[in-house]
Formats: sequence, C-alpha cells, structure tokens
Amino acid sequence: MKFRALNKKIHFENLKKEEFCFAAKDLKIFVKENNIKTSRLGISISSKQSNAVGRNKFKRRTREAIRGFKENKNLDILVLGNKESSNLSSRELSNIFKKHPLLLENESN
Repeated sequence: MKFRALNKKIHFENLKKEEFCFAAKDLKIFVKENNIKTSRLGISISSKQSNAVGRNKFKRRTREAIRGFKENKNLDILVLGNKESSNLSSRELSNIFKKHPLLLENESN
C-alpha cells in the first residue's frame, strides 16, 4: 500500500474521534475511509515518550508493517505511539494492524 503524508492538523483532529479508534498494546490506531484518490498515513509519538532514535525506529517499523496491505480502499490512518509501543517490532505492529476491521479487509495474501 502506498501512502501520502497525513500532516495537516485538521486531518489529525478529524481522525481523533472515538468511533475510528482501535487500541492494542499501548498503541492507538485511527482509521477512516476518505474521499480522495490516495491513502494517507500519519505517525505520531511524543518526544517525551522516546528519544529521536526511538521515534524514528518506531516510524520506520510502522511504515514497514503497513506496507504489506493491499489498496482496495482509500484510507486515512493515524498511528499514535508511546513509550511501550515504541519498542514493538514490525511483525508485532503488523499483527496489531491486521486486527482492525477496515485494515483486515485490505490484507494481502
């Protein structure tokens, strides 16, 4: 799945609603279908939770875990991490993403 950046404050605020949230292992995932022609991905982890190296590792692992999904729908995905979730591996992140109902439909075989 190919993504553009989800980087506008208003987009983050639109996604941060309880109805789009899925939480597992101290990780919050917000997924919503969008009306544009591409999927967008936003990854956020506070600098208070981890240092720069840990945050960048978390972002790389998250992108790697998401990459295995097929693009059947155009989705906005926001991933919020914290100190515990910054240590998750790509495989653990992928297993968590597969549990989300909208991402489950897009899973590749």
